[in-house]
Amino acid sequence: MNNFLLISGSPRKGNTEFILNKIFDSIQGEKELILLREKNIKHCTGCLSCLKLNKCVLMDDMTDIYDKIVKADFIIIGTPNYYDNVTGLLKDFIDRTNPFYEIDKLKNKKIIAIVTGGGSIKNSKEFTGQTLKSFADAHNMKLIASYYFQALKNNEVECNDVALKQIEKIIRKLEN
Repeated sequence: MNNFLLISGSPRKGNTEFILNKIFDSIQGEKELILLREKNIKHCTGCLSCLKLNKCVLMDDMTDIYDKIVKADFIIIGTPNYYDNVTGLLKDFIDRTNPFYEIDKLKNKKIIAIVTGGGSIKNSKEFTGQTLKSFADAHNMKLIASYYFQALKNNEVECNDVALKQIEKIIRKLEN
C-alpha cells in the first residue's frame, strides 16, 4: 500500500485545497494533507549548516514534515500560480528541503504537481511548472505528471466539469 503526502502551498482555502481534498478523499493507503498556511515554517537563512549536519538548524514545523517527506512514496504538491511562480509558502517549503540535497533521501520519490490560477495556463506550465520540475530534479525525484487548472475565483474548480474530470484522471493515475 502506498504512502501519500499531499502538500498545499495555498495561503487560503480555495481551488488548490479543493483539488487536494478531492484526491485525498479518494485515494487508498496511508495519507496526509499538509496545509502550509497552518504551519510555522521559517525562511531558509542560507547558512548551509544542513549540508554538514544533514538536518536544518531552524526549529519549526518543518522538523516534523521532514520525516513525512522521507516516508512518502508519492508527494502531491498543489500551488496557486502567483506571478508565474509558486506561492511564497511553497517556496519556503522547497528551500527548507535543502538538508536532503546531497544525501539522496528523496531519490526516486514520485511527484505530482498541481497548479491553479486565473492567468494563462501556458505561463503556469512554463514558469510555475518549471519551478516544481526543478525542485523534483534537484532531489532526483520523478515528476510523473503536472496538471494545470484555470481558476481565478474561489470555488471555481468545483463548478467546472472539465476540471472535475481532470481530478478524476489524477485519482485514476494514483490508483494504478
